[in-house]
Amino acid sequence: MQLFGVLIPEKGQLMTTATDVAKGRAGLTLYASLFGLLIGFYAIAAIFIQGHAHTINTSNLVPWGLQISTYIYFALLSTGCTFVNFFGHVFFEKQYKPFASRIIFVGIITAIAAFFSLATEMGRIDRMYNFLLSPNPKSPMFWMAIWYTTYLIAITWEYINIQTNRHSNRVMWGAFFVAIFTHSTLGSLLGSVSSRVYYYSALMPIYFLFIAFLTGCSLTTIIAAMTVKQKKLDENFHLHPFITLLKVGLGLALLITFWRTMIGLSAHLEGSEVFSLTLINSVLFGIVVVIIIPYVLLKMGKSANWLIFVGLFIMGTQLKARNDLVVGAFKIPVFRVYDMPEVVHYAPSIYENLVVVASASLVMVLYIVFERSGVFEAGTSRRSADHGTV
Repeated sequence: MQLFGVLIPEKGQLMTTATDVAKGRAGLTLYASLFGLLIGFYAIAAIFIQGHAHTINTSNLVPWGLQISTYIYFALLSTGCTFVNFFGHVFFEKQYKPFASRIIFVGIITAIAAFFSLATEMGRIDRMYNFLLSPNPKSPMFWMAIWYTTYLIAITWEYINIQTNRHSNRVMWGAFFVAIFTHSTLGSLLGSVSSRVYYYSALMPIYFLFIAFLTGCSLTTIIAAMTVKQKKLDENFHLHPFITLLKVGLGLALLITFWRTMIGLSAHLEGSEVFSLTLINSVLFGIVVVIIIPYVLLKMGKSANWLIFVGLFIMGTQLKARNDLVVGAFKIPVFRVYDMPEVVHYAPSIYENLVVVASASLVMVLYIVFERSGVFEAGTSRRSADHGTV
């Protein structure tokens, strides 16, 4: 079935998937994703019905928690997919072609998952129209909304071009630069918060772009490895570009993380002691576990199954790292009065954790349904036929 020339799952294919689910033939991954979506929706309903005060562990001392971390995490995943799509087409066209539609599609649905998580934190999403009635161009949040809308249009356009065999270098370059503008603006949103030294830095926009590249590389490596196994492609030929990009991403992450930490430790602003307070975690987890161990793992093997494991390891550690970044800024209170703790501690509630589960499950369900329907394969076959190879 086609919608504006874009392949979408046929009704019969969707019915077949639904039948498989009902009869217990859908596979463990899809069942786990559906269960995660179910309990996630329950948690989100509880958040909106009972209110944040009864379900969320954020407070006046820690206004941003796991929901914001999840939003940033999935937003950076989406950006990373766009970056990999760009570098794949430019430098590794033949090796990358079988994965193009899958990767840019995941870029779209991870962006949707990011908004999904953010909506659970905003409370009254029905009042978002006020953004249009009273815009504030001086705020990075205003430009975030503008760039994010442009970004979604650009990557959707890129997906349509890939699926309809009208791949345009102009659209690809446009999506690449819009992704840079969009998510560096997201970094500037944190980097311009002068009252929070842990955020306040000109490095933050660059930090977000480098980390987006790493997380996107990890997710796309998983997609590529699973596709190689499914289609029985040459592992060495098709997975080599993803290994190369992962190593580059780890190097960039090490560079920006190291210098962000060093600059923070040398600062003498009020509240800069948060860098000393979090130093052990920043070194042992933020550098050793998040960056060095994945690099060592990459040197230990290059099979599809091993790369799936490495990709999952990086994605898991990056989620914690994003939460450490968001929450770390609130460890030292801005205003210190007699009844306020010297160090503020935060642990997400079960409802906040289930928002993460819901966002991840949403991505997995959409991807699995499209994969099982053969949409990505049909698009590849059509491109090959148009080039006279079938």
